[in-house]
Amino acid sequence: MDTTGLAYRSKDRFLRFRRGKEVRRVRGHARLLALMRWDRERRLLWPWGGVAGEGYAPDPRLGGEVLRRFPPSGGWLLGDAGFDGKEVWGVLGEVEVRPVIRLRGGGEARDEARVRAREGWDPEVYRFRGVVEGVFGGMKTRLGGGYLWERKPWTAMARALLELIAYGLRVLLSLLPPPPGYKAIY
Repeated sequence: MDTTGLAYRSKDRFLRFRRGKEVRRVRGHARLLALMRWDRERRLLWPWGGVAGEGYAPDPRLGGEVLRRFPPSGGWLLGDAGFDGKEVWGVLGEVEVRPVIRLRGGGEARDEARVRAREGWDPEVYRFRGVVEGVFGGMKTRLGGGYLWERKPWTAMARALLELIAYGLRVLLSLLPPPPGYKAIY
C-alpha cells in the first residue's frame, strides 16, 4: 500500500504551513493510493484496490478508506510510516492481516494494534514495500512525467483511478496467450 501525487493543469492553490504563518503557492495534484497484491503462483503484482483524494490528502485517511472498501484476505500488509494512524489501525483490527507498517517516531507504542505491529515487525519483508514504487514509476512514465491534462480536481482524481485500472487490465491481459502467429513479448 502506497500513495503518489499526480499533478494536473489547474490554477495554483495556496497551502498554509506553520499554522497559517507561511503561505506557499503549489501546483494542484491528485493523490492516488494503490493497494497492491502479490500473486505468488503467477508471480504477478496487480491492484487489489485504490482510492483517489485531493492533493495533500492524509495517508491514514486514504488508507482507512481503501481498507474498508477492499478488505484484504490474509497475508501481510506493507506500508510506510505515513499509514501509522488510527484510521488504518482501526480497520486492521477487524481483518486477518499481518501488518508490517513502520511506526512513526521512536516513542513507546501504547495502543494494542501498534504494539502488535511492533512485535510482528520484519525488515526482510518490509523491503518489498518498494515494489509498488515501480508501479507508480511506470504509470508516471506512461503519462509523460506524471502530469495529467485535466483541469478540475475531481476529473484528475477520476483519471488517476482510471490509470490504476488500466494497469490492472495490462496485468490481466499478460495472462492471455498471444494470438496465433505472434510470439509473446513478455
